[in-house]
Amino acid sequence: MLEALTLPIIVGVSGHRDIHPGAVQAVGAHVRDILSALSSLYPDNLCVLSALAEGADQMVAETALELGLPLVCVLPMDRVAYRATMTDDDARRRMDALYDHPRTALRFALPPVEAPDQGDVLQYEQLGVFLARQSHILLALWDGTDPDPRSRRNARPRSEKRGGTAHVVSIRTSGEFGDVGVDMFRASRIFSSRLPRLELARCGPILQINTPRATATQDAVAQAGNVRWWSDLSTEQAGGKLPDLRAEPLWETLTVQSLARTWAEILRARMPPDFRFICEARAALAEIRASAPHLCHESAGYLMPAPPDVSSSKPKEASGAEAPGLVAQDPNLGRVRDIFAAADTLSSQSQQFLLGDWAPGLPWKRSAPGRTRLGSLFWFAAAVPLSAICFEVYCEFGKNPALLAGYAGILALATGFYWLRVRRRQWQNLYQDHRALAEALRVQFFWGLSGVPVSVSDNYMRQHEGELGWIRLALRGPSLLAMASALRRTAVPRQGVRQHWIEDQRIYFDRRIRQYKNAFRFSQSAVRLLIGALVTVVVGLLAAQMILGRELSEEWPEWAREMPSVIIGVLPALAAFFLAFRELRLFEEHLHAYGQAASVFDHARRQSEDLEDMLQKNPGDPFVEEEWRNLMIVLGKESLAENAAWIQTHRAHPVTAKLG
Repeated sequence: MLEALTLPIIVGVSGHRDIHPGAVQAVGAHVRDILSALSSLYPDNLCVLSALAEGADQMVAETALELGLPLVCVLPMDRVAYRATMTDDDARRRMDALYDHPRTALRFALPPVEAPDQGDVLQYEQLGVFLARQSHILLALWDGTDPDPRSRRNARPRSEKRGGTAHVVSIRTSGEFGDVGVDMFRASRIFSSRLPRLELARCGPILQINTPRATATQDAVAQAGNVRWWSDLSTEQAGGKLPDLRAEPLWETLTVQSLARTWAEILRARMPPDFRFICEARAALAEIRASAPHLCHESAGYLMPAPPDVSSSKPKEASGAEAPGLVAQDPNLGRVRDIFAAADTLSSQSQQFLLGDWAPGLPWKRSAPGRTRLGSLFWFAAAVPLSAICFEVYCEFGKNPALLAGYAGILALATGFYWLRVRRRQWQNLYQDHRALAEALRVQFFWGLSGVPVSVSDNYMRQHEGELGWIRLALRGPSLLAMASALRRTAVPRQGVRQHWIEDQRIYFDRRIRQYKNAFRFSQSAVRLLIGALVTVVVGLLAAQMILGRELSEEWPEWAREMPSVIIGVLPALAAFFLAFRELRLFEEHLHAYGQAASVFDHARRQSEDLEDMLQKNPGDPFVEEEWRNLMIVLGKESLAENAAWIQTHRAHPVTAKLG
């Protein structure tokens, strides 16, 4: 069932516990119709996230399982304590059946929020923020009544019904800053911080099914099942234009017949293109796993090597060699690793097709499966001097039509290859987008291995809405897997994290700095040499003409008289060949970014070693354990920020055939 959480579309559920008996049938019918419609839109991606509270949560969860949809159960507190909050034996029985159901893909409880005199309030508020952040679509079975609206609170955090459906909807529509106090975030392990006041990232749609409470009037019961829609994401029809962030104007009443086919048509028109991108990415990852399993296995080894021989004995304290074994025993973290491997392989293959494995000044590597020495960039860059040679020779040596045809053919081939292969197969986007996905999954994996239950989707691409926003949304599913792993972890393999994340990344960036520095110097020297040769030829030709009376002697062979003109025309084109690699491989930009990244990981290495020494002297010291957690969070955020900047830089320098 973990396969369902590769890159899912998550329908989070929040609703009343006390549904009016007269409204249960109408509300249940609409729940079934809407879930059926969403399942038809996203047949391989849809899953339902529920806290399994009595009433609305259990109704939706049972309907999801009946429809064959995967279920994710996230309890607001420990299972035993949560069951005790239910006064009805039937509700407890239904909760147990749903939690233990074989088609429940993932199940875990949120950690306790340590705050005095708050009771369970912060536990439910923590769940409310979790639902608002992790759901792609929030399904609210709610009567639309808010007992503590923002207009009455004067921008102060909510004081009534914290964590209830009205609160979750308000967080989703108006943001966390004016709805949730900072006390919960300070005490919660699953959030690194409260989202800022000027939050730019969009959260996703809300589907509200009017659900009257048990105390509602008959007039309210008659309105049961009415549906409203809210979304802050652009739709397919909007052409990528983001809607206004004001909450009220975005609410829309949906009046349709209760037929799944009709609901599918209505909802399809309102769904954001980001969800389609997530589905396409999931299909691409499945395809690469099926077509290149050996390359995916190799990519998984970049994140964490294969487990050691089980016959070897290791001490209980997790070591670097023990970390792979811990991953092998943890299916949730293993699934994150598999998703990373597929994304990394797809990105690497697209990179090979686009940029190749070689550029002037970089080492010439031996051929290996899945690697291409010369990518499209090489041929686009080579088209410049090759076409220049054809044209200059055509002009200076007899106007041979074959040379003119060669000139036109080289340009046509370069342009045609770009439009029919590079652009059509989207190598640029596959390379960059899946590289962003893989690097975010790297952070999410090591956060999970480090016992840090923080979602990478909360901390990535928040400043990059538009065409890159789907990546942040796609990470919500894998984040659930890693969070579940982190919350269950009793031993943190700190030495393994240091070796395979901190040290390996530091070595990687140091190596790339040396390689890119050599490549930059080589291209710079080549361009200077070619410009110097150009100046020499021009000066020599000018001197010869002045000495000979401004005309070269007719007694000279034709090649001697025309070759300087050919050289003068070709040398700038050869310089452009090297400049293309320097500009489009972003040697200078990489040197700066990789230098900063190497420094970050070097600092992290020293600090992690100091913390490890402290823990060896004082095992289990809670202060040092917390410092380790904070170091992992900060390191992950720095890595995500570096990668986001890398993506934006590459987006601004696309590889095209215009150089030809």
